[in-house]
Amino acid sequence: MSSTVRIAGALPTPDADPSLSIVFAGGWSVGYDWAADHVVIAGAPVQPLFPSPFDRDLDGALLGQQAFSDFEYVFQGGNYQRIKLVGLQPDGDPASTAENWSLPSDWTALDAVFPGGGVKSGFAYFFHGPDYMRFDWPANAASADYPKPIGPNWHTSGAFTHDLDGEITGLRAFGTKAYLFRTVTTRVNRDGRRTSSGGFVVNAPVYCRYDFNGEVVDNTVTDPVDVVGQWNGLFPLLDAGPAIELGLDWIRAAESAAAATPLAPATRTAFGHHFMTGSPDATVVNTVRSRLTQIHERLTDLPNQFKWTADLGFPAVTAPGALTQIGDEFSTFHGPNGRAAALIHEACHFRFDAGVDVPEWSDEVIDGVPQGPAVINGVTMPRYSTIPTTDALVNPSSYAAFAQETALGDDTRFGAARPQL
Repeated sequence: MSSTVRIAGALPTPDADPSLSIVFAGGWSVGYDWAADHVVIAGAPVQPLFPSPFDRDLDGALLGQQAFSDFEYVFQGGNYQRIKLVGLQPDGDPASTAENWSLPSDWTALDAVFPGGGVKSGFAYFFHGPDYMRFDWPANAASADYPKPIGPNWHTSGAFTHDLDGEITGLRAFGTKAYLFRTVTTRVNRDGRRTSSGGFVVNAPVYCRYDFNGEVVDNTVTDPVDVVGQWNGLFPLLDAGPAIELGLDWIRAAESAAAATPLAPATRTAFGHHFMTGSPDATVVNTVRSRLTQIHERLTDLPNQFKWTADLGFPAVTAPGALTQIGDEFSTFHGPNGRAAALIHEACHFRFDAGVDVPEWSDEVIDGVPQGPAVINGVTMPRYSTIPTTDALVNPSSYAAFAQETALGDDTRFGAARPQL
């Protein structure tokens, strides 16, 4: 129902492409092309190649300046790692951020670390709770009379005065802008738009835009759908990273369950729910094992033959053996579990599409709520539990739901019928 991305920070790539920033969230990264004002649509998301533990959950990142222009810096958990730009190898061991960047000694964890832009491009900023520090690159020292409160000095209000997730500093035509991100708890309708009543309670990213030259906040976006739409592919691709990880976790659990001899009672129950036989013979079991392996291979191969597409109109679509596309609805329609289920579903279409596509919710009761029959391309689908085993063995939703049940121990059926989860 909304993106669950927590923006950590970004690094410009002036030597490779002065229009490109690499944006980090969780354990994943995506390139954003500021000249085109959209993501690098193919070949993402990818996992950063920084050494552990700096390969995920960053506090922020900086490109060095002045005497330090041969380095980039990544920050995580109170420490930082300096990395040589040539060869991208660590330069020394991790070190304390507070001690080496002249921060208060109790700033052992940071909310955001980012470079200034416009007339403030010679500074780096460190945010911690409601306060911030400024580091002066030419002086190689922290600016005097800091820390200062964020709200009155950045002219922010409400959620943007403290505990930020991270920041992206713009490039090119956006080079005077700082985009400050925060996760808030809000209520959305089924389409992911903010609503005052009903709907679903979610945690979603919002942002405000600060202009370094004018020293003013000139835009604030707090509707989760608009956040996704304003960033042209960034959030769907960054949401895809955790979905790949979760989908692989489920598939590994399903592979392990299906490999057991004899099958455990719970696994037989899952076979009954999703392949319509609680006493599967060797042919059925071996077919499921083989196709789980194919799904595993496809998820591991992502993001090859995978991209974001503007105005797609669907969370995801796949041309068998050729390409999987995701749209903005991948973030705005699904929650994190639904996104993982969707990628398993699309992996089936990619590897063994056979024209059978009956959703796990079609004419079923999901989480206590009766669902009507699915209608796909004008064709009314049968009740999921009535399809024959031969169809279930090539039905993408059967594998997504089976993987969930074997991994989670419950017939969860995350997806279109449970979009907020």
